[in-house]
Amino acid sequence: MTSDNGQKPVTIKSIAQELGISFSTVSKALNNNPAIKESTRELVLKKAEEMGYIPNPLAKGLKSNSTKTIAIIFNDIENPVLTYIFKNISIEMEKHGYTTMIFDSQFSERQERANIITALSRQPDFIILEPAKTASSNIELLSDVHKKLILQGARYDLINCHHVYIDYAYGGYAAAKEMLENGHKDCLVITVPLSFPISEQFVLGIERAYKEYGLIFNRSMIKTTPATIENGCEVIQNLWDYDLKKFTLPFTGVLTFDDALAHGVYKAAAQFNLSVPKDISVIGFDDNPFSAFSMPPLSTVHLPKERMAQSCITILTSVLVQQQTNMCIYSLEPYLVKRESVQSINLEV
Repeated sequence: MTSDNGQKPVTIKSIAQELGISFSTVSKALNNNPAIKESTRELVLKKAEEMGYIPNPLAKGLKSNSTKTIAIIFNDIENPVLTYIFKNISIEMEKHGYTTMIFDSQFSERQERANIITALSRQPDFIILEPAKTASSNIELLSDVHKKLILQGARYDLINCHHVYIDYAYGGYAAAKEMLENGHKDCLVITVPLSFPISEQFVLGIERAYKEYGLIFNRSMIKTTPATIENGCEVIQNLWDYDLKKFTLPFTGVLTFDDALAHGVYKAAAQFNLSVPKDISVIGFDDNPFSAFSMPPLSTVHLPKERMAQSCITILTSVLVQQQTNMCIYSLEPYLVKRESVQSINLEV
């Protein structure tokens, strides 16, 4: 709340002094109080604009019990699905006068804790959190605001709050089942750290599919890394024996936690003159819009991002606009989108 030259704070008091009117009159004019004459209100607004006055949402929040802000704490805001959710929430809630803040924890408990503390200091009217870990003291920081909290991703029993739950275990199961049906028993799994709840759920789903086929999935086939194209490529590069020109860890299929990692696999395969799906079959997860146009088009697990965004919006409007108090839990299921990145290696009888 400073002037444009940054030298002196512009306050309601300083506007009142400039105009020679009372503090109360300026305050009421800035807050559109009907008791103030229109001519006075216009005079105050004009002077406030000239002086570079910026309202303090926290100060207003102390009086109105609302800062008209929503804090969203995700783990990878470059992920197209999360970007889509944030964008749609921002657009829809702006219609009700709310501003949306975004924080990126990058799968770090330490960063997540800092983000939560910063968000709470700004007194948002609602918080949406994608936790970085299931059993975390960070979630306990939000216990006092549990009625205005959405936890997204896995299901958490640590706190009674709103949930938008996505069945990542089923997604992992569907992807692994597709690989196994096509003869790929040796599958490499590239995912984010397993301490991230939905990553562990993803792997549990893969193990379930293997169990149904009478097989045991070897967790040594899991490689963890932040979810980027570059990191997906690097995982494959690190497994390549440049002298023998083959992989040190034999596999015919790759299951990835998101499509960015899958595109990294594509990139590395091309570097080694390997073909997808002839030499390596690949299945991603999230259904990035670009995945349908990759060469070949990527088979992937579709995350219902439209329903994820709408579920959050429904909870927000229900509580903030309609003043409802019931807790909401939405359970959403992903599904497999078959394209052209998996080839059967089953022997014909």
